[in-house]
Amino acid sequence: MKYRSVFDIIGPIMVGPSSSHTAGAVRIGLLTRYIFGYQPEKIKITLYGSFKETYKGHGTDIALIGGLLGYNTSDKRIRTSLEDAKEAGVDFEFIESEVEHIHPNTAKLEVEAGRHSLDLVGKSIGGGKMIIFELLGFDVNLSGDFPNYFIFYKFSESNKVQLLSEVETIFGNNKVSTNFSDSILEGINLLVVETLEKISEEQLEKITNLEYVNEVKFADKL
Repeated sequence: MKYRSVFDIIGPIMVGPSSSHTAGAVRIGLLTRYIFGYQPEKIKITLYGSFKETYKGHGTDIALIGGLLGYNTSDKRIRTSLEDAKEAGVDFEFIESEVEHIHPNTAKLEVEAGRHSLDLVGKSIGGGKMIIFELLGFDVNLSGDFPNYFIFYKFSESNKVQLLSEVETIFGNNKVSTNFSDSILEGINLLVVETLEKISEEQLEKITNLEYVNEVKFADKL
């Protein structure tokens, strides 16, 4: 196996030299994969700041693609993720953004599979940690440290109150946090529920079947 640079670390740790540019990037890609729920067929990644400047030398490109393929931070296949994606028929591209005044280690990921699509923006914050701060245009704050449920619902104040009540009943003490993100212009809002553990299929069905709920997505912890 050929290494891309002297920064490739032998063993299960993955690629170096910076956890911000590698491990954090893998986690951004992997959480995107979890939320999307499909094997991406098309991938567009826009890089900002130092991600844009050093993504090839520091392995940010192979880290992001590896995460999107479902590889975790200790997976040796990270080193060959670009080749693996091509062999799997995944079409991907990297765009170097000139936008300034944004966190230096930021990437926007846009993925498609058939009629399904998803876009989000995340940043690597050091120590292998990352935060997804935008999902489908909604403001979020996702670390991947806990399971998350994304409940998209028809906006109205009464729906918001009723949904929160249902969530309190269904999730109970399993709930870590709830965060609403509004998008009145689109008429659809988002409630993100962070939990200690996954809920049962029966409990999930109760939420999904609420008349004002459009869709529920789930992403397990990383």
